[in-house]
Amino acid sequence: MIRKLALALAGLLLALGSLGIPQLLQANNGNGKGHDDDHNDRDRPPQTLRSGFESTRDLLRDVRWAEQGPQHSAWIIESSRFLNVPHRAFMPDVGEPATIDLPVNVGIIKSPDGEITLYDTGWKQLGYIFDWNTSCCWAPIREQMLAIGLEPKHVTKIVAGHGHWDHSGQLSEFPNAVLYIQKEELKQIDFFLDYPVAFNSGKIRAVNTVDPLSGDQMGPPQQACARSPVCGYPPQTVQEILGKTLHGKAKIIDGSHHLAPGMVIHPAFRGHTYGSQLLQVNTARGQLVFGSDTYSSWTGIRDWLVANIQQTDTIQQFLAYEKCYVLTSTSAGNSFNNCIAAHEHTSYSAAYPITQNWWNIPNGNCSRAAELVLAPGEPTHVPANPNRTPPNLCVSTVPPHVAVK
Repeated sequence: MIRKLALALAGLLLALGSLGIPQLLQANNGNGKGHDDDHNDRDRPPQTLRSGFESTRDLLRDVRWAEQGPQHSAWIIESSRFLNVPHRAFMPDVGEPATIDLPVNVGIIKSPDGEITLYDTGWKQLGYIFDWNTSCCWAPIREQMLAIGLEPKHVTKIVAGHGHWDHSGQLSEFPNAVLYIQKEELKQIDFFLDYPVAFNSGKIRAVNTVDPLSGDQMGPPQQACARSPVCGYPPQTVQEILGKTLHGKAKIIDGSHHLAPGMVIHPAFRGHTYGSQLLQVNTARGQLVFGSDTYSSWTGIRDWLVANIQQTDTIQQFLAYEKCYVLTSTSAGNSFNNCIAAHEHTSYSAAYPITQNWWNIPNGNCSRAAELVLAPGEPTHVPANPNRTPPNLCVSTVPPHVAVK
């Protein structure tokens, strides 16, 4: 009987093939010859979206292009800090110490002409941060910038590594800045905001702060979609993103994009969210690559370990790691040290080399900053006597509870 079914199935497949219907299961879309031809299909890694694929040749071409542009200065600031996160929940292959504190890092890039580009913006949902009750050190991003000698009014561009609440939550603080966001990110938000509640009570809807059945506001640990890959778009963050797009202050891109001389956006589709993207920046220490949650952990990139298990596709995350290795390959002695992570727990210490020149932001509610690299002629923004009190000795002020409407 089984043999007859197998023969019947084989006959059906042959019949479909004779009708010209394409095979449904076809892992190799290329010509099988391994040619690197920009105008034809080629062999691609499994599960790679065509619009998100960049060959090594493509990446090195962007390095050469960026190196012809100006060198930029770069800093990171800490939007807030998540305390006592179970280590294995963040990096499954690393267990010690049992809990870690995770910063929420925001990139600040300054061009020689004085214009500032932000990579991510942190968050400002004070009601949400209160409900988490495991966060500290939040401070308004504009105040943080002013406290380290950078002028918020000079922010002209914002690159959203992805649209989650802790990374795209302060877009409206820069009303004149243009947001750069991937089309795939907007498509994901639109699709999963309206995911049918009939399927598992809407457990993979995008809004993890609202019960999809009752509409009630929810905080951890009972939040609706918890850490599913499409989770993380509470109403206020969606308003931040759509506010930019609806007011003509957003540029929706699809794949790679030359942002400005010396800066290139690279897609990292499904490396964390559907429309995640990286930012390559030309500097005096070579190419920096900012990665948001696709590069949530620098030690993960260094040791080739999966990090932040909320990512949509582990293979895509590793392919994004590979992009950083290629883009930084011409940076003598730096390489993966130039990969900038959003939640690396050793940030603001010598253990993460690029952030070792750090300090506590004055009047910044225990938040921290690090000077990554300076362009020729840019003076240091590190105070003459920087306060480097270890964070465990710093008492954080939790913002007052603000009801979310």
